[in-house]
Amino acid sequence: MKEMLGTRQGLLLRRLTGGSSGEFAMGLLATARQIDDRYNALLAGHDLSGGRFAALLAVSEMPGITPARLAEQLEVKRATVTGLVDGLVKRDLVVRGCDDEDRRVQTLTATATGQGRIQEVLPLVEQWLNSLVSDIDPDLAWPLLARLHRNLGNGG
Repeated sequence: MKEMLGTRQGLLLRRLTGGSSGEFAMGLLATARQIDDRYNALLAGHDLSGGRFAALLAVSEMPGITPARLAEQLEVKRATVTGLVDGLVKRDLVVRGCDDEDRRVQTLTATATGQGRIQEVLPLVEQWLNSLVSDIDPDLAWPLLARLHRNLGNGG
């Protein structure tokens, strides 16, 4: 277990007194960080980031969505959405438009290029995710994840 922990986790663990519980939690954090890094590396090969891909998926599902609504959907601040949308527009994956009833309201729609990028990347992400958990028994994993989620909700 300790071999999966990096220097940063080791610095903290040497000062904790909780023993293996702390090690497990730090291993979980290190693993989650690696998963996130590799997910973003996969997307980077297609000129996307995790945030941009999530925004593109949301815009594709809800043509004409406003930036404010997109921020709600992604659970991020509006300023973050501005940056994400600017990147998508620059890559010709999303276009900005105006609401038919109120021209002051900006809308977002995925372009044909954006739809194509989704079709290109989605199977790769699905394959990667499936390979990541291919030898893990879901009947064992889900209760552990549920317990961790519950502990987080209890201030853990």
